[in-house]
Amino acid sequence: MPSKVMQYRLPTSLFILMAVISTGCQIAVQAIDLVAPSEHPNILKQQEIPLLAHLNSATGEAIQSHQGEVLAVRPVPGNSSLVVTVGKDKKVVIWDLPSGRGTLIRQLTEPPTVAAIGANRALVAYANDSGIFVECIQGCSKTFSLKQLKSRPSSIVFHKDDSSLVIGGLDGRVYRWRFMEEQEASSTEEREMMVERYFAHSAVVSAVAPHPAGRAFFSADWSGNLIGWTSYSADAYGGEFDKNLFRGRFYADIPNAMFANRLPDRGICAMSISRNGERLALGLEDGNVEVWEVRGFSLAAKKLMHNGRVVSVDISGDGMRVVSAGKDTKVRVGELVDDPLHQINPYALPKLLQDVSENPIPLADRVSFISPSQVVVTTKQGNLAEIRVQGTPAPVPTPKPQKAAPADTDY
Repeated sequence: MPSKVMQYRLPTSLFILMAVISTGCQIAVQAIDLVAPSEHPNILKQQEIPLLAHLNSATGEAIQSHQGEVLAVRPVPGNSSLVVTVGKDKKVVIWDLPSGRGTLIRQLTEPPTVAAIGANRALVAYANDSGIFVECIQGCSKTFSLKQLKSRPSSIVFHKDDSSLVIGGLDGRVYRWRFMEEQEASSTEEREMMVERYFAHSAVVSAVAPHPAGRAFFSADWSGNLIGWTSYSADAYGGEFDKNLFRGRFYADIPNAMFANRLPDRGICAMSISRNGERLALGLEDGNVEVWEVRGFSLAAKKLMHNGRVVSVDISGDGMRVVSAGKDTKVRVGELVDDPLHQINPYALPKLLQDVSENPIPLADRVSFISPSQVVVTTKQGNLAEIRVQGTPAPVPTPKPQKAAPADTDY
């Protein structure tokens, strides 16, 4: 086969999604604050970090596939045919999906164990035993490094206009490294304050996800806990009145954390947030996929989608489609539509969720939406597959007619 990028055309069966029930006034108020737009200026504009959409794929070494696992996948904004990947082989590659051509655009300085790509800026972040690093992919020479964390990162994502990095640790803590603002620090104490620490998890943090508004982010662990955080810098006073016994951001105030009302069950393996910030998708250790509404922090749906662990999950930018890959080599996609039959109990919905694909993709490792009708799948061997999702929405069930209320004479 001349190219490692393959195409699959799948029929579409569709998920059913329900209305969301509020979990209480206090949580609802917290959720409103949590998704409010960020008022902070985009510091990256001042630093002249190029946009991811401006990457040049015309020149560079031709690449057929990564030599090993792909650690991060990011579609190029505004272009449904270009995807950027980072592999364990230290290569950052931009792929033209129609032609199947890959072009090497950067060779990382250190071998990565986890990695992330900026949502809008041409930045790549990665971590290994030596520390955490942020490098400009193309068009600039800026590099940043963080080596004082004692915990080994389990997952990382860019946050707040790609100016900071949220880090999930094997020690059960969540960190936020404000690497761009760190350049403005004039003292050791100010530099220490650029690494924020969040305490609430009692197990290894398995996944982190940023809210697009910039004030909040989410974390999950292997014990099944899902937590929404408002960042420390979202404090109206910038933490001025948070006095600690220790230097740096060793705060653990529960009010800045919102716990999802999840029953203890198998751990959360993967997490993704829609670009509009309205829904979270979770992949669980027991093969279930969950969809959560951010506003109100309410469970929207739960379905056993795989026979074994969900290794990757993604939700489309509009929050209407979910794709997951499992240890069973299956990749499944579904669409979420309103369901008038179930307005109260979300746990009544799983039987209405439908599988899309039975096509196996061996060693499928990561899935990512390019558009609602395009999905990219990477494998542990470093190959890419493009899935074209086609079909029409499933018919919405017709509500059963309601019986008239009994009159007094009926008793």
